[in-house]
Amino acid sequence: MEPIYDCSWMYQMMTAKIRERFVFNDYRAVALEIPPRTLQKSPYHYRILFFPNESQKPVLSLNLESSILGSCCFTEQQGSEHFNLGRTDDGLSYDDFKKWALERAGRELN
Repeated sequence: MEPIYDCSWMYQMMTAKIRERFVFNDYRAVALEIPPRTLQKSPYHYRILFFPNESQKPVLSLNLESSILGSCCFTEQQGSEHFNLGRTDDGLSYDDFKKWALERAGRELN
C-alpha cells in the first residue's frame, strides 16, 4: 500500500489530542481527536492512522469528518483516494468511532 496523499496528518500529529497509540495486526496505529476550534480548518473530528512497521507514513486513515453541508460521515483514505463511506450521528463517541474504524481496518489491511 502506498502512503496517504493528504499530509494534514503531520500537522494534526503535533496539534491534535492523541487519544491512544496501539498495535493493530502488523500496523502501528495512532488515534487523534481534532480540537473543535480547528474544525474550521479541518473537517476531521477523529482519525485513526495506520502505519506499517517499516514506514513513518500512514497507508490508511479512517476518519469521522464533517461534510461541506455540515453532516458527519465516515471516510477512508488510501494513497490518493478519499472515500465517503456514509453518514453517521453528529455526536458519535470516540469509542463508537473506534469500533467502526477497527472493523473497517480489519477488512482493508488484510
